[in-house]
Amino acid sequence: MFAPTRIIIVGDGSAGIMLANKLRFLLRPREASIAVVGKSTTHYFKSDGITIPVGLKRYKDSVKETRFLFNHGVDYIEDEIANVNIEQRSLTGTSGRTYSYDYLVLASGTRFAYEDIPGYEGEAKHFYSLQDSLNLREHLKTFRSGDIVIGQPDGPFQYPPGPFEFAMMLDEYLRRNGTRDKTNIHFLSPSDRAFDIKGVSDHVEAKFEEKGINLVTNFKVSSVNAKNKELTSKDGDSAKYGLLVLVPPHKGQRYLGDSGLAGEDGFVLVDKNKLNYKDYDDVFAIGDTANIPVAKSGASAKSQAEFLASRITHELVGNPYDKEYNGDVYWTTMVGDDRALSLYFSYEKEPRVSFASKADYLLKWASSDTYFSGVVRGIL
Repeated sequence: MFAPTRIIIVGDGSAGIMLANKLRFLLRPREASIAVVGKSTTHYFKSDGITIPVGLKRYKDSVKETRFLFNHGVDYIEDEIANVNIEQRSLTGTSGRTYSYDYLVLASGTRFAYEDIPGYEGEAKHFYSLQDSLNLREHLKTFRSGDIVIGQPDGPFQYPPGPFEFAMMLDEYLRRNGTRDKTNIHFLSPSDRAFDIKGVSDHVEAKFEEKGINLVTNFKVSSVNAKNKELTSKDGDSAKYGLLVLVPPHKGQRYLGDSGLAGEDGFVLVDKNKLNYKDYDDVFAIGDTANIPVAKSGASAKSQAEFLASRITHELVGNPYDKEYNGDVYWTTMVGDDRALSLYFSYEKEPRVSFASKADYLLKWASSDTYFSGVVRGIL
């Protein structure tokens, strides 16, 4: 009797959990054992990070216990991976335990590389983790007047629309509190426009002008001076602030570099159409871990998990699989005034931007409920 194929997924974030749950739907236990290795006690719906600081959502609705998100038949191993040996098909955890696999999927997300911007820690605020969102909320409660600067790193980070969405939310928050006329909002972009996708950027820039949000382009943050409350760019420009909201630099997990699987940025370079690492047909990377030309977001992770679950299933049951991952992404993005717009794009298709609507806004507003009840479960 044949033993089940051993599938190990490293990472208990969105990509890892979605893939595990989808595979469990598709493969019977006698065909494959599915294990996820991670050590997160809670799972945070990061898209709500823009609403929690401005008091529009209760944080308890945006977080669940990780262990309750797995479908029946998925093993959850609470450990952190320290080393990967793809020649021996083995993993070593920080616990000292070793794990062997037939298929390995690296989906361990990103880490915040605060050290890349001198002066960042202890001074800048952000909303990319639950605790940081709550911390930012407390600082906003006591902010009465002055300059709020919203910035982002010159490099990939999770959910690129987040900064401009937060700028819109912040404007509305300050107006509700009666302090908008005493506050200047500055939005710093490392490129020559507010956002990389032109159709979205045009809409955002028009809203910025309407709301009096100051857009500063080509500002690539290099350091933070907490004493002088000043940001410096790589070109020597500077920006003063009273409150600094700065997306931290993102890099891949350190064990990937230590194992020789990633470059300096910690991301794993995979075939963009097949998602496998180099010539290995048993090692894959998805989600934020993968170095492919698509934005790091939950929507990207979902489409990659769907593709890879289908590919692995076809291979295990002996059916040919000639489809390729096309980099498709479907986003709904808040653009202020209780409106949102949806956009679809892929490797080959230019972003198609819809008109901003209340309906899309309501869909976005309820997305955490949809995520926890269906998306992360592999149902939707």
